[in-house]
Amino acid sequence: MLRDIKADLAIIGDGVAALALAYLAAQRDIRTVMLGKNFHGTTHSATGLIAPRPDYLLADEELVRRTAFECLRWIRLFYPQILSPQRFLIPIGPELPYSVRTFRTLLSRYDEIAKIRSTGLGSHYIINQANLEKMEPNLRKSDIDGAISFGEWTVDPSILLKKLGWETSVYPDLVKKFHISDFREFKIRNGMIEEIRALDAGHKAINISNNRGPLVVVNATGPWMKDVCARLGVVMEYQLKAGVQIEVPGYFFQSGIVTFDSDGKYLVCLQKKGILQVGPTNTDFSGHPDNFIPSDRETEYLTAALRNILGDKRLSPYSFLKHGFRIKPTAIDTNRPVIWNHGNAGLHNLYSLHPGKMALALLAGDEMLDRAISDGWLSKPRVVVTNRLYLDGNRKWFNEAKLLLLKIWALFKMGLFYLKFISKTP
Repeated sequence: MLRDIKADLAIIGDGVAALALAYLAAQRDIRTVMLGKNFHGTTHSATGLIAPRPDYLLADEELVRRTAFECLRWIRLFYPQILSPQRFLIPIGPELPYSVRTFRTLLSRYDEIAKIRSTGLGSHYIINQANLEKMEPNLRKSDIDGAISFGEWTVDPSILLKKLGWETSVYPDLVKKFHISDFREFKIRNGMIEEIRALDAGHKAINISNNRGPLVVVNATGPWMKDVCARLGVVMEYQLKAGVQIEVPGYFFQSGIVTFDSDGKYLVCLQKKGILQVGPTNTDFSGHPDNFIPSDRETEYLTAALRNILGDKRLSPYSFLKHGFRIKPTAIDTNRPVIWNHGNAGLHNLYSLHPGKMALALLAGDEMLDRAISDGWLSKPRVVVTNRLYLDGNRKWFNEAKLLLLKIWALFKMGLFYLKFISKTP
């Protein structure tokens, strides 16, 4: 039996970006259809840290400030059901990519900028070597002179997705979800997608169209965005970074541990009920996301880092936990949301959406809806977001110039703060 569904918005995807967009659209009374096809994106493979990272201050201070505010939105929605505060320690040793003073300056600025998200977390502080050995006896004893302690919010990504799914299910008249086995046809006329024809998981036909205006189609499939666009004859440009995590049986730490590799890249060790989660890696990947196989080099890289901070403690046999992909849409690295409109490829009502970071999914959804409204496809009341955070994926050179200016400005403000900080430090 053919099901003819009328909607204003069709979202292709089933990850955090798609679910957040559907949730926000329902709040604006926008009829929405979600079409999932095992597009789990990167949410399922996230480390679980939802807060902004202090080192992002060196590239984009505005991003950190806004991400901290977005954490507050998530906390208001979902705490204490799935978000939980956790104490993290950064051991002070040769792995630190900056001096202790520089690192404390960075965290002091972070405490100031991201204060809005820190209720119940407090500011960072220094733990001396003697107290650190009592708190974390499994850390190696040699050349670790203490630790920097700070609090962050964590979340189980799979539970987050289930919670968002439940939130959208309370709007049955506005949000309809289908698991798609295949897309049969995208009916296109005059540069517009007028109808989507698909088969659901039971191979029953579904037709989605809009009976009161243009249908807005948003591709929010994460690493599979290229696949969806290719199905429509659209070429997308972005790179993928692969992130692998492993799990090691055993109880090693009381707190979360953040350490660094030789290039200054952070690695997170999260203790979870007798299993230690370690990762992620961050390597270039040029293949198809369905064909990724973790290499021995990546897992050995993680175990080597773990052995380094554990010293002589033996590891139980570890196993591969999960992997995910990070989308890098411009030549200059960014964690901002990115919105592509594919009008330049002849499909004016087709967008692709990447939230940048898991914590920014709600903001990315708001900005996606505002963009569709400003482009004239939706007529619902607009939620005004000041100082737009997202980048226009169609304007590559503009993005690069904007991110470069943001980095220069962030470094300048950090320099001023550093001078002020050291003048007050005894």
